[in-house]
Amino acid sequence: MKYNNNKINVYEFININDLSLILNVDTTVIIKICLSLGIIVTVNYRLDKELILLICNELGYKVNFIDPNFININNDTKNKKKLIKRPPIVTIMGHVDHGKTSLLDYIRKTNTISKEYGSITQHIGIYNVKIKKNKSITFIDTPGHESFVSMRYRGLKITDIAIIVISSDSGVMKQTVECINNAKSDNIPIIFVFSKIDKNNSNVNKIKEQLSNLNILVKDWGGEYLSQEVSTKTGYGIEELIKKILIKSKELNLITNINTLSSGTIIESSLDKGKGYIVKLLVQKGILRLGDYIISGIYYGKIKSMYNGNNINIKKVYPSNPAIVIGFNGAPYSGEKFNVFNSEKVIKEISKKRKLLIREHNINIKTKYYNKRNNNNYKILNVIIKCDVDGSIDVISDEIQKLSKKKDIIINIIKKSVGNITKSDLLLAGASNAIIIGFNVKEIINKKKFYYNNKIEIYIFNLIYDIIDFLKKKITDNIDNNKIFIGKAKVIQIFKIQENKIFGCFVLEGKIYKKNKILIIRNNKIIYDGYIYSLKRFNKNVNEVKKGYDFGAIIKNYNDIKINDIIKCYK
Repeated sequence: MKYNNNKINVYEFININDLSLILNVDTTVIIKICLSLGIIVTVNYRLDKELILLICNELGYKVNFIDPNFININNDTKNKKKLIKRPPIVTIMGHVDHGKTSLLDYIRKTNTISKEYGSITQHIGIYNVKIKKNKSITFIDTPGHESFVSMRYRGLKITDIAIIVISSDSGVMKQTVECINNAKSDNIPIIFVFSKIDKNNSNVNKIKEQLSNLNILVKDWGGEYLSQEVSTKTGYGIEELIKKILIKSKELNLITNINTLSSGTIIESSLDKGKGYIVKLLVQKGILRLGDYIISGIYYGKIKSMYNGNNINIKKVYPSNPAIVIGFNGAPYSGEKFNVFNSEKVIKEISKKRKLLIREHNINIKTKYYNKRNNNNYKILNVIIKCDVDGSIDVISDEIQKLSKKKDIIINIIKKSVGNITKSDLLLAGASNAIIIGFNVKEIINKKKFYYNNKIEIYIFNLIYDIIDFLKKKITDNIDNNKIFIGKAKVIQIFKIQENKIFGCFVLEGKIYKKNKILIIRNNKIIYDGYIYSLKRFNKNVNEVKKGYDFGAIIKNYNDIKINDIIKCYK
């Protein structure tokens, strides 16, 4: 690799969008590099140190990592190690509605799925389950829909074993393949679970064949991967699955040091009006105790209270165990590390220096961002995101960035935080002409007059999929506002002559003119913006076609036309 003599200064967990601005390349370039490495990412995906090095090396840049901790984060104060065996951390993954949460419900003897809106898991669940008197397993339940890539990847980053659930009446799906690739890229042992075997149309052998086409052979087909058939209705195979998890964890020899100050990973954060910031975390090292001084990113505090998964007060948490902690002064980001120190003064100093470092870095990013915006004819859509938990913010941010049109619109997320929508959010939205997107939150506004007089748009959803569909339409509407539309048509037939597709259309509104530009819209998304090459009626060239008439048209060097596509003519 020939270097271009450029060095970049970055800190770990920068997202792809920010890295593209620093490197002055399009986000698609970085995404393609990640895909070539078998890692599925989005523009808002946070990169770890190893992946940043691989990307920059590929593009000819040397990297100087800025330590986000700023000072030595080694908080070990004891010299003698005390190693103990720890429970395995198992992430349950797979396609939506393949039975992941139902499996965990059966193991836990609970009914978590009934609490999920629309019976779809939209948050990361983490539970420690007692298996025997002196043995337990920590399970992480992750969402299956394609929008939740970042959530699933966070789950894998802290796991020892991945259980990939495949419904025996459906087979291997897109998200199944993604889960397999992510687990393999991190060298995480996989156990395949074939669920719903009690259904009449179940076909486990078909799934094994589909896996073999992906170069994956389960043990009973002569391969290396463990597998288990289960039914959450009858309980068939679940005890055998538990045994296989324990056998695999014994092979991994999972040990940790408890004679050190605690550290681990943030799972999710939320805001409760009465209790303050509620943080779900996983302890990975040391013993977390009530009263500890804890820090994650720029947020810190003293642990005032701790709860286990059954909402029972606890005073200490051992490695590989989750806990709900109250005492942070803010909502730490999902996937961030946390550390415990002996002094409140130390964590305050770390937080202060991290804030300064991040502020300097963000000024650099924003300068590049506004330069890019000002040098192009962009329309800006400002958005404020309010969610019940921090993990959902990541997912929604990813989707918003993916929907951003490179040539037409920049989606600028001016604020994203946990908690209900308050008057301060309205003030910010009014000052910045932003819309407010809420997920599983409420409006805490007594004076509705303030809301209506300022014409602030607030949209509250319970399903992330609904947010995505809404934003697709909203973005299209914002782009449309820059144009004066003079005609609308619908594609009703497609013909092919030599290399060109002729699309037969019916004019629904106004007129379609050959001289003016057109948009082709599919599923509320613009797929083409350009000119008609040829416009005909009854094999005669025409310059315009009015409402109620049909026509045939050719777009030069563009053939991605489908029936029911919408044609909008504008000036």
